[in-house]
Amino acid sequence: MALLEAPIELLDLADGESVELSVLRVLKGEVRIETRLEPEGKVVPTLRLWVPPEDKPLGAPYWDVTSRTLQARLEPVLEQLVASRRRIKITKYGVAPTARHQVDFL
Repeated sequence: MALLEAPIELLDLADGESVELSVLRVLKGEVRIETRLEPEGKVVPTLRLWVPPEDKPLGAPYWDVTSRTLQARLEPVLEQLVASRRRIKITKYGVAPTARHQVDFL
């Protein structure tokens, strides 16, 4: 997979926080993330989800999903979400590395 171009717009929700969105298109790739423990960065698989301006009025018009458990929940339905433009609600429960995400169809 190729590295996704900057800017990186991580979908990083707090415990119990939700976001509602429609997915216009998807790109699979990788991003390099720098952390305190790995200042040189590590490359992680990423789903880039483009969303309408009303769903994300600031920054780049997409969210970068790096959570592998959220990717696993989204990947089986991505084609359907793009085709239907159906809205979803993503809610995060817990904190990394054991956080889980609930995906509800609206």
